[in-house]
Amino acid sequence: METNTAELIENLRRSQAENGQVEVKAAAGGFPKSVLETVSAFANGDGGTILLGLTDPAEGLQPVEGFNAQAVHDASVEAIRSKITPRPPVDIHIEAVDIEAAEGQHRIVRIDVLPGDPTQKPYYIEAHGMYNGSYQRVGEADIRLTKYEIDRLLENRSQPRYDEELISEASFKDLSPTLVSAYVARLREEQPRVFAALSDREVLLQARILRIDSEGREVPTLGALLAMGSYPQAFFPQLMMSVVVLPGEELGEVTEDGRRFLDNHSCTGPIPSMLDEAMGVLVRNMRKTSTMEGLNSSGIGRVERYEYPLEAIRELLVNALMHRDYSPGARGSQVQVELYTNRLVVRSPGGIYGAVTIRDFGQPGVSSTRNSYLASILTDLPDPGTGRLIAENRASGIPTVLRALKDAGLPAPQFADRLLYVQVTLTQPPQGVSSTEQKTAHEDKTQQTTHSKGKRSADTAEPAGADASLDGLSERQVGIVRGLRAQGEAVSAAFIQEHWGRGASRTSITNDLRSLVDAKLIVPTAPPRSKNRKYRAA
Repeated sequence: METNTAELIENLRRSQAENGQVEVKAAAGGFPKSVLETVSAFANGDGGTILLGLTDPAEGLQPVEGFNAQAVHDASVEAIRSKITPRPPVDIHIEAVDIEAAEGQHRIVRIDVLPGDPTQKPYYIEAHGMYNGSYQRVGEADIRLTKYEIDRLLENRSQPRYDEELISEASFKDLSPTLVSAYVARLREEQPRVFAALSDREVLLQARILRIDSEGREVPTLGALLAMGSYPQAFFPQLMMSVVVLPGEELGEVTEDGRRFLDNHSCTGPIPSMLDEAMGVLVRNMRKTSTMEGLNSSGIGRVERYEYPLEAIRELLVNALMHRDYSPGARGSQVQVELYTNRLVVRSPGGIYGAVTIRDFGQPGVSSTRNSYLASILTDLPDPGTGRLIAENRASGIPTVLRALKDAGLPAPQFADRLLYVQVTLTQPPQGVSSTEQKTAHEDKTQQTTHSKGKRSADTAEPAGADASLDGLSERQVGIVRGLRAQGEAVSAAFIQEHWGRGASRTSITNDLRSLVDAKLIVPTAPPRSKNRKYRAA
């Protein structure tokens, strides 16, 4: 939002569309009521800018005839101050800007909305109420927040306790003896004055692993069941981790024999088991290289390196399981891990908890724990196989990931925070591997996995320049055509935007589709105004 207005207008004119952080309104008849929805959306998200007094970007952002900047400014100040609760952080002022094809300067109103205080969200239109008047920005649109999303924002005002919920259907018999023994031994070793003289049962009660329910029964908590249960999914089937290995760079790409997934595994059991299973799936499917480094007892040592550091992956998986949303509304969603040929994606239900933002990730001393009870269990729970504690919970997870990626010569992770999920993406460097690595990988073919082999994708089926019909198209339009050809079936505009849109707005995608239809490269399946309209390759 520090971009000056002239530059902002020029950027919009080039793109001919609004975006997730800029909204333009003509306001010819005075202050538009829809501005309140946009202010709510920006304040509940990452902020944004509203320009009043200009035509739509598709119409060239021209001055609006009869626009009264002072009157709109005063009305904006009054409306935003009195009709949105809590009061959002905004800066409203009048600016004079030069407009091409217009004489002299044109006065407009600029409204800069800063990201709201996480402990104050949601910002909503008071007349509509919190659950009907709270909005978020999705592309160019202001979308009303769902009840689930609003509840997640309200969580930031206090400490969630869902992980402490008593699971009355379960009992001590549903806990793993191996994990319980390891946990109890750890507590006795670390805090002998508290636990040394207690029986195993008394230790579990004292540590609140077991609690007494309303009927006088000893039952485990949700956090205890997730950390040490023999099979927590018997009670919560979707509280697991899915790991899929894909043959290409996008969903929908298939191998030569038609497979959409090279591996597809549901990791179940307690958190330590899910971690082990997920790591096993990724290890057997990641590319790896071998180099000769240093000396060992036999002479020259052989070092194997995976395409992503195992230490970084494990930290991301632990974070995803430990900090995910365990509220009732999220118990139908699992942690998702996707291994593409060019990136690794870890997606966890629920947005970031507390006052922490993705800009804070990796900063010293920055931490916010949604499931503090579960985290405390995992910090004292040894992995039966290695003896290593499952988690540290010392705000060291992301710094560990950053260090491991840097040591491996890989880019820093990409973070995305939404109310529905948090996503972390590890990527490969833009340049290819060295000739030495290529030679080593070729010689070690028997140990390489196949997730990068045999794919039939838009990129491999049609190399750049192989099809003259694609000449003159933008890079994004080429990607859409190739994507639809590889897809083999009709898909919606929303699907196209998500998978081949390269971050473009809905308006831009719509314009691309219209151009491609006119060029007879793609075919719509229904009239323009039909809700069932989809597109397929010609």
